[in-house]
Amino acid sequence: MTNPNPDRKKTTLTDGKILLRPYQKNDVDDIHRAIRESLKEMGAWLPFAHPNYNIKETREWLNKRDKEWKQGIAYDFGIFDAKDGSFIGGCGISGVVKTMRHANLGYWVRTSRIGEGIAPAATRLLAKWAFDVIGLTRVEVLVAVGNKKSLRAALKSGAKKEGILRNRLVMYGKACDAVMHSIIPGDLKA
Repeated sequence: MTNPNPDRKKTTLTDGKILLRPYQKNDVDDIHRAIRESLKEMGAWLPFAHPNYNIKETREWLNKRDKEWKQGIAYDFGIFDAKDGSFIGGCGISGVVKTMRHANLGYWVRTSRIGEGIAPAATRLLAKWAFDVIGLTRVEVLVAVGNKKSLRAALKSGAKKEGILRNRLVMYGKACDAVMHSIIPGDLKA
């Protein structure tokens, strides 16, 4: 892999509309507010977004970001508005398989900013970074079959639909089918 341990403090990605940067401890309130705002939409697809979600959970999750980054197993970014700096959502690379040079790419956008093309833009920025900086040759975007907004975002990002994987995800204790999408470096040049 090219650089499985890039410097978190020097990593910022932007397309002029959005800015991605690794989470910082002082993002805790913004993240918590965005998740609480979005529980209805996110909760169906992301089990961490449950009705009793609290700031302690946000802090505990944030406290793991630096360690997982240093281990090269997860690279999580906040999505911010490039013009006013407001917090929009999150995206990240996880499930890194170093020997095969692939990983999962996930995203979420707060309810008040859905429909602005943010998830596709964040996906493109993050995939390019994963190829150029950490040396991946494939990122996978796995989306539950019924998650129509996320499925649209994956396709709008340029990810290619590869098929449906049966019982690939477990949500709320129940196995469900998921659509596998992938992005490889050549997909971003088109």
